[in-house]
Amino acid sequence: MIGSNEEAAMGDEKKKNGKEVRHITKFMEGRMTPDEAHRAYGIRKSCYICGKPAAIRIRVLVQLSELTQRNPEFVAHVAASNPEGPYVPTVPTKYGPMVKMSDVGACDNCKVEAERAAAKGPSWAIVEIDRGPGADKPQVQVPGGVE
Repeated sequence: MIGSNEEAAMGDEKKKNGKEVRHITKFMEGRMTPDEAHRAYGIRKSCYICGKPAAIRIRVLVQLSELTQRNPEFVAHVAASNPEGPYVPTVPTKYGPMVKMSDVGACDNCKVEAERAAAKGPSWAIVEIDRGPGADKPQVQVPGGVE
């Protein structure tokens, strides 16, 4: 005999069609979806157009050597105005040291406009768009397999 209603509810959740459901756990015990968690903890920016919480993050990176070749005055100004010393802050990548030119967020309503604006940049710049994990796509397994 089950002692409380909570135990009875837990027993019903574990059984489906008379069989026990195994290997299924909810992400963050159902408090957030993976997309909501990525927006809250991964992006942590507001939309640069309207100010709402961001759904995507757009970064524009340029190789330091390419930037020095194309615009040496800009590189000299950045190095001179750096409060930590006379150098250009870079991010190490597999393509070599890169300068982060911009890092902005865009909400669901403004993301199409932001992606179009990012695509109109110079061809020698790398645009990184972080859209997050996307919607959940449930996977279904057929017992017994396909013959």
